[in-house]
Amino acid sequence: MMDEIDRDQEFNELQLENMIARSRIAASGSSSLYFCRKCGEAIPEKRRLLISGVSLCIECQTELERKYHV
Repeated sequence: MMDEIDRDQEFNELQLENMIARSRIAASGSSSLYFCRKCGEAIPEKRRLLISGVSLCIECQTELERKYHV
C-alpha cells in the first residue's frame, strides 16, 4: 500500500514528465499525443484537437485528478 510520501513522489514525477512533454511539444510545434503516455490506449481525436499537448486519455487524467485532488 502506498503511503502519502509515495503518492506525492509519484504525482511530482508525473507532473515533471508532463512539463517536459509540454516543453518538447512547444519547442517542436508538435500536437497532442495519439496514445496515452500512462496506459498506452488511443486518445480520441476530439480530445487531441480540443486540448493542445494532451498526453493522457480521459480515464488516466480523471484517475490522476481523483488521486491528488481528494
